[in-house]
Amino acid sequence: MNQAEGFLMKHNHTSKDDFRTPKYLIEWINKKYGPIQFDAACTPGINNLFSPLTLEEEWPSNSIIYSNPPWDSKSIIKWFQKGLKHTKNGGVHIMLIPNKLCQKSLVENINPYIETLVFLGGRINFEGPYVTKGGSSRTGCLLLINGLDESLSGLFSINLSEIKSSRPSTFV
Repeated sequence: MNQAEGFLMKHNHTSKDDFRTPKYLIEWINKKYGPIQFDAACTPGINNLFSPLTLEEEWPSNSIIYSNPPWDSKSIIKWFQKGLKHTKNGGVHIMLIPNKLCQKSLVENINPYIETLVFLGGRINFEGPYVTKGGSSRTGCLLLINGLDESLSGLFSINLSEIKSSRPSTFV
């Protein structure tokens, strides 16, 4: 199989949504933008690094919520819209998504509302029963953050190796 065929093939677990954010990334996000209080896209009882919430629940005002939702475009839009509502109540929403902001549905429903965008260079090695060795994020990942103090808002880029070694981030 050549590289192009490998990229286009679907993995056995593509339809699964139990890809847990690795601890090193959660620790970096928490240190840089936290303290995170709730995880709004976890499976209750599994990988609850923070108090679990669901999309259907009312998110507590003035809280910092992290989510790594399922990566289909409809789910991403739903979680992002819920996060926008949360920021209007004084909260912060930090969301991990695949690098696919050029898709039409995301361009129309998300891009105009992003306050902070963090490009994560490299492939994330997710945790959980369906992970692929070497990283499951074939296109890389982004953090979308809304509700931060304006001094922390903007466009940033950091390599995952820097996050793992806790070196300072690179600002663009």
